[in-house]
Amino acid sequence: MRIIAAHKYISPRARPLTPEEAEVRRIAYALKIPTAEACAAAARELAPLLDAAEDAGTALVLMPVPASTGSVEANRQLANVIAADLHRRYARLAQVRVTVGRAQPVESSCARRLRHLDGLTEAEHDMIRLAGPLTATGTAYYFIDNMATTGTTLAACRHALGFGDATVWADAEKQPRLL
Repeated sequence: MRIIAAHKYISPRARPLTPEEAEVRRIAYALKIPTAEACAAAARELAPLLDAAEDAGTALVLMPVPASTGSVEANRQLANVIAADLHRRYARLAQVRVTVGRAQPVESSCARRLRHLDGLTEAEHDMIRLAGPLTATGTAYYFIDNMATTGTTLAACRHALGFGDATVWADAEKQPRLL
């Protein structure tokens, strides 16, 4: 799985953040309960990355990643804004499809880390495939999420669906990366 990120995510526990890093963190968290401003800011930077990642004739399917609660609404809103930006700026076809979900809600990795526990393993994310066969020639599939820390949520999505790359606002690892 390829993960394309607009920014590197720096934890404030690692060192004091620069103003730019603090803004990346602010937007990453604003995308959890998305504001129009946060979605627009993210789409402005993610749409060009997605456009550059694929040949001009390639259609894109943007697949929202479910939150720990199982809801896809936050990432669906982000995906819709990215799809609109791709169409407006690049005349690129992009559709938003919910392809994976959670069999049940799970404790968020963020909450676990605040309690000094490890994040969830790929299996503990309890992802399931919701959509039938999707593969089409000339189409690229991207999971959409606000951020990646270890990449296990994205890996669990890919495992449940069987394919797909990812685009995130912020990535804790050096990007782009392969899982």
